[in-house]
Amino acid sequence: MTTEYGFSDVRDQLLKDLRGAYPIKWEDFQATKVLGEGVFGSPKPHPNAVLNLFKAQNVRFAIPFAAYRASIGGFLSLMSDEPGTVLPRRTLAFTIFGMHCIQTSASNTARTIIYGGYLQVCPDETCVLSVGINPIEKRMEALEKLYKSWLDEREGGMLTPPSLGHLCVKCTKTIEPTHTIWGSDFWEKYVKVFSGL
Repeated sequence: MTTEYGFSDVRDQLLKDLRGAYPIKWEDFQATKVLGEGVFGSPKPHPNAVLNLFKAQNVRFAIPFAAYRASIGGFLSLMSDEPGTVLPRRTLAFTIFGMHCIQTSASNTARTIIYGGYLQVCPDETCVLSVGINPIEKRMEALEKLYKSWLDEREGGMLTPPSLGHLCVKCTKTIEPTHTIWGSDFWEKYVKVFSGL
């Protein structure tokens, strides 16, 4: 409506409100309290509908993050055939490609960190990285659990920190910065991937 009827002041204010929920910088992503569709209130719109809206209204700054948000839902969500949620073929292809890039990068990084000898045996008996009587089996179970937590689905997708509640404070402090570094590096790549939309 703001475009059709020329309410440029209203459109500018709406775009300003969207900037926080659809960040363009890594630092803004880390600091935001409301991500993506949450900014629209309840009920939340489908991420595909938001992506379609931003494309139709040429909200260029928000399109990469809207595509990322759409990709979080996985293939079933991306392939939705509900009215207003069907993505055009080119948009769907770019979004699936971006989703694949994120998952591949996260998996490779998690594998390198978790299985590459980066983590030491923890002396804290409450930590899953502390191995007891049968160190090899327990260590493999702990590493598998940690690997899965890195790749688990979460509200903000893989760019948000994984839940590391099964680790002690010391081990958590060792792994969290690694995710932040990966996220920061990947942020630059994902913006380029989704900018083709």
